[in-house]
Amino acid sequence: METSVNKSKTSYKVSVQRRNLITLPKEIREKLNIEEGDLLDIHIDDNKIVIEPYKLIPSSQAYFWTKKAQNDILESEDDIKAGRVREFSNIDEFLNGLENE
Repeated sequence: METSVNKSKTSYKVSVQRRNLITLPKEIREKLNIEEGDLLDIHIDDNKIVIEPYKLIPSSQAYFWTKKAQNDILESEDDIKAGRVREFSNIDEFLNGLENE
């Protein structure tokens, strides 16, 4: 059952079924790309139940999801937008450019 809480949020009413199961509404599953077998993080926050998708990251990619890596990516995007970029014609020119910084 869908109800409108305000103009920016939609609220869904779900019932607790046998064995304490609940069903996530299709619209929420699709919007958050939740599929059968996915893990969800469930916790209580200020007397509310909060359910968030929990995506596992392969250890080989874990660095890219650290705060430092994410901040570095954002900084590099800002540099690109501002035109703070250089082009190199070969690897030696690139390595020399690194050494001269």
